[in-house]
Amino acid sequence: MHKQRLLELFEVGQSSQQEQQELRSGRITINGRSFAVNADFAQQAIFLAQQLKSSEKYIASILHSVMTENPNIGPVACMEATVVEFHQRRRHLVDCLRYIFEAAEMAELPDAPRLYKRLDAFSRQDLIPPTKGPGGEASLALRIFKELENLGNTVARAQQAKQCATIVEGGSPTLGYDILSARCDSLKYERRYLATVYFQIARLGCLTVSDIRTSLDWLSVNPNDAMTFYVLAAILAAFDLVDPSSVGGKNRQRLATDNAMITYMKQKLSRNSEWKDTGLKATALLKWTLLLTETRHRDPSLEAREGFKTTELETQIWNAVQGDAFTYLTTALIQLSRGSPATSFAAFIELTPEQEQLREPPHEDFKLAVLNACDALVRSVITYASSELRKIKQRQEDIVLASARLFRSVTHSGQDSDSQASPCNDIAMLYSFIGLLYSILPPERALQFWGATPLTETHRLTYLEITETNAGRLPSFLQWAVWSTQTRDVIMTTALYDMLSGLAKGQQCSELAYNFLARGGAEVVPGSSLATSSSHYSAGSAVSWTLIFALLESWAVSSTSPKPHPPPQQNLGTSFSGFRSSHFAESQAASQQQQQHQKQVVIGPNDVLLAQSFLRLLSTVVSCSVAVRLAVSGNTHFRAIPTLVSLIPLGIPLELKGAIFDALAAFCEPGAGVAGVEVCRSVWTLMERLEVINVRASSSRVGGVLHPVKGVEVELDEDLITDSEPLNTIPDALGQPYRLPGIGPYISFGIDNVFANIPRREYRRPSDRWQMNDLCLSFVERVLASYDLELLVSSGEDVVLKREAIVPLLVHPGYGHNTAILTYIVDGVEGFEKGFADEEPHFKNTIVRVLRIVHRVLDIQDIFLDVLVPLLTEFDSSQFVAVAHARWYYTRFDQALSYGTQHIPAIAAYVVYPAYPELVLLAVKIVTQLSSSVSNLTTLVEHSNDSDRILSGFKQLLSVESFDDLDASETQAAQVTGAGAPDREAQELLDQAIRLAILELLIQSTRPNPPYPIIGHFLLFGGPDNEHQIQDPHALGVHRTCAHVIFDLVNAGVPRVHGKGKERERERRLARQVDPLFISVHALAERYYQVIHQLCVHPRTSESTMRYLRTREDFFARHLAAIPSKAPETHEEPVIEVLYHDGSRVITSVSALRSFMGVRSRILDLVSLDLHVLTRKGHHKGVLEVLQIIFGSEAMVGEDALEWDVDALQPFQEMGQSHLRIIESVQSLSFDWSDSLTVHPVDLELLGQLNLQSCIRVDGTGCEVVDRSALLSLLTLARRSLHAQGRITNGAHADKLNAETSYVLESCAIENHRREVAFAVATGYEAWWRLLDITLTKCFQRLPHDRRENMLFDLLHVLPTAIRSSDIQEPTAVLLSEAVLSCITKLREDRRHQVMLQSAGGDTDAGSLPAERLYALLRSILDCILDNNRSELVRGNLYASLINYFHLIGGSDQRPSGDASLETFGKHSLSMSMSMSMSLSVLSSRDDLSLNDSRSMRGTPTPATNASALELGTLAALKSVLERLVTIISRDAIDGTEVWKTVAFMLLDSLTQLCRSDKSRMLLTSLVRYGILSNFVQGLKEAEPQMQYVLRPDPDDLNPLYVYESKLSFLIRMAQTRPGAERLLEARIFPVLSQCEFLDTRPEADQSFMDQDSFLPSAIQRYHQLFMPALQLVAAMLTTLGAQHATASSQCAREFVARHLTFVQLPVSVGSNTSASALIRYHLFLNYVSARPC
Repeated sequence: MHKQRLLELFEVGQSSQQEQQELRSGRITINGRSFAVNADFAQQAIFLAQQLKSSEKYIASILHSVMTENPNIGPVACMEATVVEFHQRRRHLVDCLRYIFEAAEMAELPDAPRLYKRLDAFSRQDLIPPTKGPGGEASLALRIFKELENLGNTVARAQQAKQCATIVEGGSPTLGYDILSARCDSLKYERRYLATVYFQIARLGCLTVSDIRTSLDWLSVNPNDAMTFYVLAAILAAFDLVDPSSVGGKNRQRLATDNAMITYMKQKLSRNSEWKDTGLKATALLKWTLLLTETRHRDPSLEAREGFKTTELETQIWNAVQGDAFTYLTTALIQLSRGSPATSFAAFIELTPEQEQLREPPHEDFKLAVLNACDALVRSVITYASSELRKIKQRQEDIVLASARLFRSVTHSGQDSDSQASPCNDIAMLYSFIGLLYSILPPERALQFWGATPLTETHRLTYLEITETNAGRLPSFLQWAVWSTQTRDVIMTTALYDMLSGLAKGQQCSELAYNFLARGGAEVVPGSSLATSSSHYSAGSAVSWTLIFALLESWAVSSTSPKPHPPPQQNLGTSFSGFRSSHFAESQAASQQQQQHQKQVVIGPNDVLLAQSFLRLLSTVVSCSVAVRLAVSGNTHFRAIPTLVSLIPLGIPLELKGAIFDALAAFCEPGAGVAGVEVCRSVWTLMERLEVINVRASSSRVGGVLHPVKGVEVELDEDLITDSEPLNTIPDALGQPYRLPGIGPYISFGIDNVFANIPRREYRRPSDRWQMNDLCLSFVERVLASYDLELLVSSGEDVVLKREAIVPLLVHPGYGHNTAILTYIVDGVEGFEKGFADEEPHFKNTIVRVLRIVHRVLDIQDIFLDVLVPLLTEFDSSQFVAVAHARWYYTRFDQALSYGTQHIPAIAAYVVYPAYPELVLLAVKIVTQLSSSVSNLTTLVEHSNDSDRILSGFKQLLSVESFDDLDASETQAAQVTGAGAPDREAQELLDQAIRLAILELLIQSTRPNPPYPIIGHFLLFGGPDNEHQIQDPHALGVHRTCAHVIFDLVNAGVPRVHGKGKERERERRLARQVDPLFISVHALAERYYQVIHQLCVHPRTSESTMRYLRTREDFFARHLAAIPSKAPETHEEPVIEVLYHDGSRVITSVSALRSFMGVRSRILDLVSLDLHVLTRKGHHKGVLEVLQIIFGSEAMVGEDALEWDVDALQPFQEMGQSHLRIIESVQSLSFDWSDSLTVHPVDLELLGQLNLQSCIRVDGTGCEVVDRSALLSLLTLARRSLHAQGRITNGAHADKLNAETSYVLESCAIENHRREVAFAVATGYEAWWRLLDITLTKCFQRLPHDRRENMLFDLLHVLPTAIRSSDIQEPTAVLLSEAVLSCITKLREDRRHQVMLQSAGGDTDAGSLPAERLYALLRSILDCILDNNRSELVRGNLYASLINYFHLIGGSDQRPSGDASLETFGKHSLSMSMSMSMSLSVLSSRDDLSLNDSRSMRGTPTPATNASALELGTLAALKSVLERLVTIISRDAIDGTEVWKTVAFMLLDSLTQLCRSDKSRMLLTSLVRYGILSNFVQGLKEAEPQMQYVLRPDPDDLNPLYVYESKLSFLIRMAQTRPGAERLLEARIFPVLSQCEFLDTRPEADQSFMDQDSFLPSAIQRYHQLFMPALQLVAAMLTTLGAQHATASSQCAREFVARHLTFVQLPVSVGSNTSASALIRYHLFLNYVSARPC
């Protein structure tokens, strides 16, 4: 089925009356199924079939699928969607063919995958061979070619319809402008890539004779068609010279020896055949002849055969060359280069109007294929037709010399000699063609011309390149070209330099070219014998650096030397012969160079072309190689820089002056280090000294008209200078003392004289105007790019800015710079809309530069206005700037943009032109910048006429398919876009960078802080009609927005959890075909989920977004079920290895791991938020479904896991060996990992004082990392400082500095990896904790009752282990300890519930606790507490967990009734906020305890209750660590914060209760041994100030009271046993209590102490809370020790009672606020004391 579909291409049937009648009848059969349709459907299908020239049934099938997917879509949108789907299917078909044939080509590689080989066999056996069709038997290539012809006509009709698209009320229906525009773009895409497929078939060698005949016939009558380049490239590829043993080589050999082919080609390419473009015919003839020559070379038996004879082949080569084949190819390259400077010899070549308008240059994707075809042609000509080239050159030179003799007198008169040149100079054109070709090809492609080995890293070597490695034909050709060119032949010499300039592209090539010219053109390959073959040329070589600079210096010297008569004309032909072997002396002094009268140098046009050619060669070699640049600029004999600059003021032609500027700009390119800076400064100094413009006209930086002082129009040249010069290398005192320092006059001249006058000038060609715009704006852009204001804020807040740091910013041309560019913003949109950018490349460059300038200004304006301008008031800046304006003088650029209603919408409208990636990226970034500063941005965009297009553009850009690495994409975008980026001929693919920029805009817009709504909400939800809320895309009248695109992208590959029947199975099947985004592109998915999360938490968008995601997308459940616990495997460098708890290993990268864990954290947070909303609204079914995923296993989710009966509350399915998902999630966060990055330690002797802490920054995700930019700035400053101090004096010091720098950089990279992984883990734990917390606090009762206890035990089994991990950070350990506390608290709660249910059933043994699991839990908690590495917060939570544990095993939780024994400490409750509820609970428990104790006050101490088996087992587990445990707890009870003091004393209380049956008294021993108990007792007196503070009417907090109560509770517990009471007595409890004065400071019962509205208890109640525990402690002591204990009785009476006599009067002085229980305790205590002999 797929094979037939591929073979049919776009053939889906034509419109027919029969199908129209079938539609109108109301029923139609689509794909074998009959459907009933209404009249509207039929009318729409018929109309679209007529518009698209397609079958009605096929259109009806597409229309039906669109309506099925969008049932509420409107008729217009439905028709547009059908057209889009129609063309999308066609594009997909073309892409499939393209990918198949790309794989087939790659199958020839030795290491090609098996799939590629299978696709190669499929394409050759099933696709390419001819098959029968409706029109007879035809090959795939022939079908494609016919389809290309049809597409040409279809494109023409579509463009005409687009131009005529209008809205006609009541007329016949037509497609709208937007959909017609999209249709045109799609048709061009289809035609372009279908032609690419045709070329691929040709490159495989699979074109038949019939295919080639069809192509050549078409080319002969269509030389200027949009497909001409593609078809010509296919013909050239079909005749390529390839490995004869390959399949393609054998096919080509059969083609070349086919008699029918030979006969046809002989007739078609004969001199008498009619071609509209003879150059095109000559090109085809040349390539065909070379194929025949190579075939005869392989098979000598063909020499006598017709078509292969030597004379025939030579004649065909001669006819091809004479037929202007090289001229045609050069013209093609000029059009292909789109504005790149042509070679000097080819400067006179211009495209015809037909070529400019009709012959479209190929797309950037195909450009390299055309260039490679030309490269193959050049290599073939040199390899197989060198002798013919020599003959042609010799014959044409003879003609030139004969003509020169006749017109020598004319030449000597100084007139232009161009008119006397030979009309035929094909070899010179070949040289120029080669130079132009290799100047466009990637660097280093001409290495074999210099005898070097070609590079295999950049491209795969062709057969010709492989054979050339051994043949050496290219260096021989170059050597022959140099030595056969005579110095007097100016035209040939010009072409030779053009060729050398192209061959020198690339670092290695430029160095080889420099060495070649340094040797005087002696030999291409040193030591070879190539030069001897051309030694008969007596004139010698015309290629030498010496000759070039000698002639240039002769011009400068002759014009500066005073002469009585004007200097004679300096002809380059004669000049070369005169300066062939000598050097010039030093030039005149500077005073002689600054004469007031301009000197004239008469140079002919041909001489100008020659000078341009070798200056272009000079520019190429110095720009491609830094070593060459330094060698030329530093050569004292060449004097390159002074000579070139001295020529600028002279009266030389403007074109030559421009070439000089280009050469100077090449010398000033960055990358040469300190020496390069000195070169730049020397250029500025010489320009200032020679006064290229009138630098003394005005003392102000700006204002006034500056005129050139040399009498020539050098506006363009000056612009070239300022455009190309590095502006951060301006000498500090340039222009002083006669003007302000800097290049102010140059700026004024470039902006005021050149740029401002561009609209008022007349131009020979319209493109010249846009080229001027481009050059001027390029200068402005580079000025702003080099204005490094970021230095003012990158050094840190504590650094005091010095005057030396501010002065360069004032001298810099960026200060006070102003250019009117707002009009370009609006005009640019109109130009792009009219397609002007396709016709004029400089227009596109101009608008790109405008947006670069806007982006840069918005970047630095805050620093300029808020930092630099205020700093100017701190010192006198008059010597650097004319006027230092105040802050109010300036207008913010974003405000200026918002003043007009058209500027900001115009910037946003550039996103609808994705063919210009940098334009789109800059527009998105500018909108992002404006979104935070322009308040009415959203209003301006919404109310603009382009609002719908802007929304659609953002949507399309966001949905682009790109799997490029995000970091690499952002790095590439930063390098090739923005202000200061290098100019590139080809458009860089920036799809991923654009999408990231849009996501950054959406992330910034959806944060809670910005106002609502802003531009991001408009892009996400649409205009105000939707109230900025997300809508169902299938609803009537609703259009898809960016939010729908994001949801679709993250849902791809994630099957729904819910669904029924076939629909669910279909969706699961589709989901398995693609990986989820969090698997394939982790970092991109993280940003998408961040946008979704921020929408769900934003107060204005949360409700609608979550409702939409839950009800329509099933978002939360499906993503929770799909996200794995372990990171997917990736192989991004540098890799890391992750080792999980179960032993599994995963190879990934830090960025991938961090992004994946970030995605999972976002999903868990979203699920937590969803559970919160569901529980709040009472949607229990939804809660249950989510809980089953959380507490189910990963293995069970995805099949039929979510089939709970909500009413029956069925239990979770058996898990076997699998874990709960929530446990897997937390365990997956505890892993070991190893980094492939390593560093060897280096002693930092030079950089040891670096403050790397100052480089720490918070990245976009909140992680603190070492910022790369800050680190590089710090290292740069440190290196400069070391050089300034003279510590780097030799090579060893430099190597040491480089080693330390590398060590610092590598160490920081490793540190960043550690920080990023740690941050990702911490974030994951936080999200997991939030999910667990919301589950336990709000959803615990929804969990299955028979599984809850096991779930909690499973959680408690893994959490302490995680806490003990050394990789866990302290905040994470706190969260995990809180999770332990929450789990064990819920375990107690569930235990009560389980005991009650099981007791009601009569099975009392069923409620027993699992002893082993409890003991393991106890040991884990104890290990965490005994780990001294954790903070007090962690220990405090673990203390509280132990308290709950003791309560769990103590018996109170094991009783079915809520009336637990009051002897246990089961009524204590802990609140983390230490609220009053805890205090009252403790007081209540103590009241009950004292009443219970009072029953036996007159008897013996209360006997210990029988301990349970769990308590005994717990005590046995505690004995080994009890002493250490008590020491740690006591330390926190003494020195901790008040909250955790309370918890620590409560734990000691529980331990005392647990150890009541311990006969060894280890607890008491530990407390007494280290003086802990004495400290506790003495602390009662030391807390006197805090207790007095608590009794104030309005204390800030009651924490000291809570500590006091918990301590007294613990002491009371101790006093209930005789050993404990005795130890307390030894600790002087009675004397200490007697000294506590706060026990006697009972507040008065007046109104000031009784605030009824206060949250706090009254002061009297607080006093009771202080007094009653002390009273209970005394009573417990006396009760336990008995009446016979004289010491206790005497101390009580003597110390306590005697010092606190006021308490005896309490019963009679208490008021209504005294409780009845307090009165009872008073009376009991009085009775007891009165019975004791005190």
